[in-house]
Amino acid sequence: MVLDTVKELGGAPCVSGDYKVVIKNSVMRSLLGAFSGVFSAEAAIQKISFLVGKENTQIFGDNITIIDDPLCELAPSQDSFDDEGVASFKKTIVDKGVFKTFLHNLKTAKIMGCETTANGYKNGVSSGVSTRPSNLYIKPGDKSLDELFALCGDGFYLTSVAGLHAGINMISGDFSLQSSGFEIKDGKLGNPINLVVTSGNIKELLNNVIEVGNDLDFKTSSIGAPALLVSKLSVSGK
Repeated sequence: MVLDTVKELGGAPCVSGDYKVVIKNSVMRSLLGAFSGVFSAEAAIQKISFLVGKENTQIFGDNITIIDDPLCELAPSQDSFDDEGVASFKKTIVDKGVFKTFLHNLKTAKIMGCETTANGYKNGVSSGVSTRPSNLYIKPGDKSLDELFALCGDGFYLTSVAGLHAGINMISGDFSLQSSGFEIKDGKLGNPINLVVTSGNIKELLNNVIEVGNDLDFKTSSIGAPALLVSKLSVSGK
């Protein structure tokens, strides 16, 4: 993180336009975490998720699989049981682009006439049970970061974003975020870029993925993601 910040010193905005973009794994992790609420059955019941009524339909590209695995050994922590005492298990939320299930606790499962996915958790001892993911991640592919740069050719390497909670819309999937990174020229990193805004829609973004990186990373989070090469993302600069 410090190294990236130093490299970005002296950066300037790029020309506004639609760019082919490599999204760094940490940025993709932040985006997935910001939008993770759309997978909650509570959000579905309240009609505040763009996935309402989308079960068993293609929502993302067929190279996108999203898994929730409380027992994932790559994550910093594991949960054998949720806070309702239900044994945890691995479940595929999106399978090759097809939306399979919301995340449920006992209450939401009863309301929606299905089984709990063991995702009932409390925010505190005295709080009620809500639903949240536990080790949610995008399944990695087989391409290294350098291979993603080479496949990109000319484009933008997105390394940091700000304003995630103010700049996203859970119902539409739209986002608009202050961003920075580097130009990609002939498959190699070029000049630093900052003071730009990346905007788009998470549904379109995950439908425009050309390749998925092999660098799945959780850091200290329960959300994980690899780098992604995306065919088009709007970058507003100068």
